[in-house]
Amino acid sequence: MEAMIANARHVKNVPGRKTDVKDAEWLAKLLRCGLIESNFVPPEDIRDLQDLTRYRKKLIHHRTSEQNRIYKILQDANIKLTSVLSDIFDVSGRRILEAILNGEKIETDGLRKMVDWRTKASITDIANAINGRIRRHHRDMLRYHWDHMSYLEKAIEELEKQIDQLLSPYRKEVELLDGIPGVNKAAAATFIAEMGVDMSVFKLAKHLASWAGVSPGNYESAGKKKRVKPHKEIKH
Repeated sequence: MEAMIANARHVKNVPGRKTDVKDAEWLAKLLRCGLIESNFVPPEDIRDLQDLTRYRKKLIHHRTSEQNRIYKILQDANIKLTSVLSDIFDVSGRRILEAILNGEKIETDGLRKMVDWRTKASITDIANAINGRIRRHHRDMLRYHWDHMSYLEKAIEELEKQIDQLLSPYRKEVELLDGIPGVNKAAAATFIAEMGVDMSVFKLAKHLASWAGVSPGNYESAGKKKRVKPHKEIKH
């Protein structure tokens, strides 16, 4: 027995009675008449990859939120690292932040050892930037956010290993997508997870765009156009 997943949006547009048991009977009649089209269901490995890539995206957002909270606390403590370092979470920034978290007294000699030689800012500028007024409360809050950020980074790293394993059968597709300007390997993994690698399941390019959720609708009422978010309409 073959199970079929129908598109509710498509079935809704087919005239018929729409009440509970009668609705089920009507769907059965439509199926016998061949008026219900089956939706595209990705293979199991693609669905697994989709779960991992979507969860990775969520964790990256959470990590960014924790980094923004760290920015805020540093500003409150009058520590202006962001004005001298382009990324306070690179090698140099992390060393300095860890020293601040541990309550270390940062001298000029010690600061030279922390700062990478490629850093454009001078040691004097960095020393002035970290000469703020940090309290115990600031250190405690920084530790909470730092620990959570570190946990998220480890989780993201583990997810990326699993994603890489699931992409093993699709190395050729990943290389082709990675060759597109503006698309890296992470984006290629997302493309494959969301659309699969068999494009024959989509009738037209617009069906693929609708499946990917990039088909916005234009609605106009009383001469005013209302922009709506693209809906992810399942196509077969």
